[in-house]
Amino acid sequence: MKNVENLVSRRQFIGKSIAAAAAISIVPRHVLGGSGFVAPSDEITLGFIGCGVQARGLAREFARRARIVSACDVYKAKLDRFKTLTEGLYAVSGKPSVGVKTYEDFRELLADKGTDAVVIATPDHWHALAVIESAKAGKDVYCEKPYSHTIEEGKLMVQAINKYQRINQTGNMQRSWKNFRTACQLVRNGHIGDVIEVKVCCGPPPRKFNLKPEKVPAGLNWDRWIGPAEVHDFNWELAPPIENGMFPNWRNFKEYGNGMTADWGAHMFDIAQWGLGMDDSGPVAVYPIDKDHKYLTFEYANGVKMTHEDFGRGYAVRFIGTKGIIDISREFLDTLPANAKTHEFTDSEIKLYESNDHYNNFLDSIKSRKPTVSTAEIGHRTATVCFLANIGYELERPLFWDPVKEEFKNDSEANGLRSGIVRKPWALKV
Repeated sequence: MKNVENLVSRRQFIGKSIAAAAAISIVPRHVLGGSGFVAPSDEITLGFIGCGVQARGLAREFARRARIVSACDVYKAKLDRFKTLTEGLYAVSGKPSVGVKTYEDFRELLADKGTDAVVIATPDHWHALAVIESAKAGKDVYCEKPYSHTIEEGKLMVQAINKYQRINQTGNMQRSWKNFRTACQLVRNGHIGDVIEVKVCCGPPPRKFNLKPEKVPAGLNWDRWIGPAEVHDFNWELAPPIENGMFPNWRNFKEYGNGMTADWGAHMFDIAQWGLGMDDSGPVAVYPIDKDHKYLTFEYANGVKMTHEDFGRGYAVRFIGTKGIIDISREFLDTLPANAKTHEFTDSEIKLYESNDHYNNFLDSIKSRKPTVSTAEIGHRTATVCFLANIGYELERPLFWDPVKEEFKNDSEANGLRSGIVRKPWALKV
């Protein structure tokens, strides 16, 4: 609430100043910035933690809706480029520039009272620390997906967001796409009958780190890049040079990411969870590939089975019901019967949270203090499904999950995999 009070006080100050000026002279509106002008004091101010490829895309979205005033990265070349490009976005738009302050240590950014909220676009192994410390600092949080790096981290992140009464948006932006919402509403309202099975295609699980050591480039604080995670030597695939422009491959390694199972699974399993009405829960069993299961298979308490498999339509989700089928991806929404996708929902039917702009939804929620379309709990529960898949692949035996207690039943080895390393002096303290 402190940030909201700061926003209000700044607006009141500007309002009084403009009123005083108006008593002396009449200022044409175009002088203040035109008909679409929003005074800097009325804009939410954002800080970016992590300034790589994903952050640059997010900056383009948020620069049109808010004011990016600070940024942090441990790779100076990326930080400098982010500052230049972001300030350039405002120059092109005609908005007055306030500049982007830069930091190497994210805690210094969090101490900046002029930053209302943060956008976290670091490698996954940094998400928990960044979210928890941001919440403690009174910042609202937009955190990229997958929300966490381990199940236990996700639980602590949810605790921090709730304890410090912060607004959270997880970067599962498909929840703000009409076709995905339509697909899930069709499922939830029984337009394909009772759901029997769900198929999710999202890519393979992670592997252990196996890259060759290379010289750390100038301007990269490698120890800080590693942060709380397991230490390995630098390799350019983890933090590509700025001229490369590729998405880094840290996501493929267990120490820093969770493979495509989580990287794309955080999108596709998210839609499966949404369609099944499991945003605050999850499956109760995970079965590995064996003589009885052609694919890794989840089972929910209501008997619905969900497989992790490539069913021939790219990264997508297929809902199979007693009366029809729905296939949904970023490229298509196909239904059987075919006319289901044009159904006009009535007031008596279930209507899911409607957001048509993931970024505005976050900013609007900051102002209203109402939940976003993809809260910390939703982000955590989706990420948990991804991690359950990875643990199932690793242990290669049936696992039985309690989604209420968030622990495996009678399996100490599996429960040990719910958490990961947190290297000193870093600590996850809510």
